[in-house]
Amino acid sequence: MIALLAGGCGGNTYTKSDFIARANAICTGALRQTRSIPPPSAAQATSGQDAALAAYLDSVVPVLQSEQSQLRALRRPPGNARERATLEHYLTALTQTITNYKQLDVAAKRGDDQAVADAEAALGASQVYSLAASYGLRACGTPGATAV
Repeated sequence: MIALLAGGCGGNTYTKSDFIARANAICTGALRQTRSIPPPSAAQATSGQDAALAAYLDSVVPVLQSEQSQLRALRRPPGNARERATLEHYLTALTQTITNYKQLDVAAKRGDDQAVADAEAALGASQVYSLAASYGLRACGTPGATAV
């Protein structure tokens, strides 16, 4: 009886690999959703049609927020301090990325080209992809997975 109990104790261990598999599935789903939303055409983007960008972001931002919410809801796996810190830095960068997309959306709606450029620069400087990849989140660490 003791051998049976001891053997069953390790069978339900939640690992980093389990977390990564679930997180990658979430990011893959979000990527699929964002890619199904038609982006503004090149002509709209170059002619300063901020309304087209704002309409696009109005569809994309909720997908990103859902992705973030699902990732944050995942149980954190055990790991060393460095791994835990990398994961938390990734989640913080993801939150900032979504904030930057919201700022981009607001700026586009206002027709504020400088604020649009600032938000785009902040998005370009984000470490969200490198942090995800360094943790092992392949799908979340691919440009376009957590951003448009």
